[in-house]
Amino acid sequence: MRRYLLIICSITATLLGGTAAHASVLRQLYAPLHIHPATAPSPAFVDSHFSTISVQPSMIREGYSVAHTGIYTKGTRSLDAGFPESWYLHSASGARVKDSANGYFVMNPHSSGWRHHVLDACKPAPSFCFVDAMGVDGYQRATPRPNVSEAWWVKYTTGEANFLEKASGGFHVVANNLTTSAYPKFRVAYEMFGRTSATRSLWVLRHTKCFCFAKFSTEQGALYGYSLFLAGAGRRDRISVGSDAQAGKWWDFFDTAAQLGKPAGRLHQHDGVLTRPYTNGVVIVNTTSSARQLTVRRSGYSLAAHSGRIVID
Repeated sequence: MRRYLLIICSITATLLGGTAAHASVLRQLYAPLHIHPATAPSPAFVDSHFSTISVQPSMIREGYSVAHTGIYTKGTRSLDAGFPESWYLHSASGARVKDSANGYFVMNPHSSGWRHHVLDACKPAPSFCFVDAMGVDGYQRATPRPNVSEAWWVKYTTGEANFLEKASGGFHVVANNLTTSAYPKFRVAYEMFGRTSATRSLWVLRHTKCFCFAKFSTEQGALYGYSLFLAGAGRRDRISVGSDAQAGKWWDFFDTAAQLGKPAGRLHQHDGVLTRPYTNGVVIVNTTSSARQLTVRRSGYSLAAHSGRIVID
């Protein structure tokens, strides 16, 4: 009897939410729980709503593990002052360079020793390793000025990401903000929409496998970011929706998106308005700074500036 009760409970849990993370476009949702571990939703909630998450390594022992679970590490930063000197980036005077935002040492992405250190940190990753501070912003925050150029930084952070991807074996690499290469073998994380134009965000979606961030804290902003993602995403792209403090938040419009089905055509653009058909509906996005009126499938819609809509047939 106990066995049958367990089976019934399992089926009930699945019907209530266990399949949500795997239904249609919802399988592309991503929860970067590593950002604020203390405020993350419960492991049970995360498991029933998301199939891709990233966590701090200790969180796996707390039960945060789904189909695609990644761990977080820093790709070019460290607080440890005891590594070999060649692992650190230096200024023209020979001083160690630090991150102006948090005081971390800026590490040398060309150093073989440092690269192997990052690889060791990534090895416990079940599915992927989120490697932070890899983009040009990591160079621009360095102080004093490094004795290498920004182009050098891009070349060797890309080299580090390629090294990690090739040496990883059982996991993929997600290099944060390293969006300077088209069609890299590694994945990239990218804070789209909020900081950059829709055009740039769509370029990243077309030319990389993106773990994207739509960092908007309001319902309208979050729906805009999510709709823009749906308009341009490929099947291997992932999206986190909400501010850093909202990692793992379940927005009401996700339940509408669950009914969309699969992409049924390519993105269409006209005068800043984007549409993309799905098997059970259409996604509409106004990327301009003024309201727009449009007709889609014989129905009229009014979209405010920088807004999106998910329409179910």
